[in-house]
Amino acid sequence: MIDVGKKLTHFGLEGFLSTGIATYLASFNLSPRQIWITRHGQSIDNRLGKIGGNSELTDRGHLYSHVLYNFITHKRKDWLIEQKNRVAHSSFPPVPGDQSPPYPEINEELDEKNTCVWTSMLTRSIETAQYFAADDDYDVKNWEMLNELNAGKFEGLTYEEIARDHADEYTKRQMDKLHYVYPGVGGEGYLQVISRLRDMVREIERIKDHLVIIGHRSVCRVLMAYFMDLTRDDIADLDMPLGVVYVIEPKPYGIEFHAYKYNEAEQWFDEIPNYKPQKTVDRGA
Repeated sequence: MIDVGKKLTHFGLEGFLSTGIATYLASFNLSPRQIWITRHGQSIDNRLGKIGGNSELTDRGHLYSHVLYNFITHKRKDWLIEQKNRVAHSSFPPVPGDQSPPYPEINEELDEKNTCVWTSMLTRSIETAQYFAADDDYDVKNWEMLNELNAGKFEGLTYEEIARDHADEYTKRQMDKLHYVYPGVGGEGYLQVISRLRDMVREIERIKDHLVIIGHRSVCRVLMAYFMDLTRDDIADLDMPLGVVYVIEPKPYGIEFHAYKYNEAEQWFDEIPNYKPQKTVDRGA
């Protein structure tokens, strides 16, 4: 690989794994950008404690979508100012004493950077992007790959109802959430979500624009585990509540990561200092 993807040469590759690695490397880039990940706003089913489904947002969910739009629009402007200052005070090639190589971009290229917003095909995700969709500065797309894990015949039930009426299935899932597959037509498990998100991860790595992903708990768990270098065993129990937005900035070495919690009273987001991934405390989730 030359100049981080400018040129990639491979010879005699055979087999699924080696060709898959080559495809991943061809998608890799270090363009300065922000990747925002959050769940949708509160839905009617969230309020009722039901899993799955395709319900609309509550009034609180609609307010969240508006505040999210305002917050990310504000942070985009802050990011651009910061990057321009960094370019203005950096040298390329690097000189002795530089802590990290600067991005080889000029101000004009930073000005042209687009922001994409990706949602699932489900109503609660699409509605959370409603204000982005009304703004020409954002490119909104809906992806089936970002849909929530399908709970099969348990769609629309609460975890309490599953524990009461399907105790054997509830226990099986509690014992091994990663490998458990919901029964019924279309039922999925975390391994199926991981599989369908592989191509999505490659596209996220390839894209050079800013990206806002408005997803669901299982999808956000998988994506966050990938970017935070967690193991597959950490995915199913990763805490991923409503009202938290995460931002990842790929760097030449590692990533810069921040988490912000929704402050409904102030209609803004407050940064969570020194955020670290943790296990969920929600029963069944």
